[in-house]
Amino acid sequence: MRNLVIQTDFGTGSLSVGAMHGVCAMVSQDLKVADGNNDVAQFNVLDASESLMYQLPYWPTGTVFVSVVDPGVGTKRKSCVALTKTGQYIVTPDNGTLTYIAERIGIEAVREIDESVNRLKGSEDVFIFHGRDVYAYCGARLAAGVIDFEGVGPAYPVEEVVLADYPHPVHENGMVSGMIVEATEHFGLVGTNIPFPWMEEEGMKYGDKVRVVVKNNDEVVLDEIIPLVPTFGYVGLNEPLVFSSETRMVMLAKNQGNATKDYHLGYGPTWTMTVTKA
Repeated sequence: MRNLVIQTDFGTGSLSVGAMHGVCAMVSQDLKVADGNNDVAQFNVLDASESLMYQLPYWPTGTVFVSVVDPGVGTKRKSCVALTKTGQYIVTPDNGTLTYIAERIGIEAVREIDESVNRLKGSEDVFIFHGRDVYAYCGARLAAGVIDFEGVGPAYPVEEVVLADYPHPVHENGMVSGMIVEATEHFGLVGTNIPFPWMEEEGMKYGDKVRVVVKNNDEVVLDEIIPLVPTFGYVGLNEPLVFSSETRMVMLAKNQGNATKDYHLGYGPTWTMTVTKA
């Protein structure tokens, strides 16, 4: 019996999440089912991928993740289960959700879900809720040991997994740059895909001041000199700081303030951050 973790873009209060839990219980009442994140940005497969990357390292080998961010629900995109090189399973539409997993962890194998076997009986004429009828059902069967990985369906080449396009991080000549991957409303944290160790490689260390430039497409939204420090208490209340996130990526925030709201920042492929020594 494996753990099963659900993430969706349905919203925390969605009845649909409860229905997915119910399907899992129909497969096995002994399953341990947890909600990882049901507030993934709507239709945003890169945000789904980032959410998986955040959670995977803290769940045991063999854990089954059911990720449902599926703007193409009911179309001919593949439904799959990917086995990561760390020994975890991800049940998801193959629509870009596996992007960061493929690039940063690695995918050992991937199988297309055989819906003639691994679909909730009686749902065959429903095209808009594969999260319940296919992904939760198949994921629960895999986690409960009703099927093994081979029982998911036919394998296909890992090289065919769909990867979403996005600005990859770069560093050179005293500069680091990359995509803003989160801009939270609650604490106002602004996270990037820039590895924090690159800062030192480019001559920036704690105690320095750095120049932060944020653009949305080609429009400069923020251009400010900000302290580079280990954590929030090194600056005054509502003052900005650049630091390492818990995932060791470059992050911008304000001490007990809200950088997202104050600077009017967003996230995704159109949003980039560049940092240089001031």
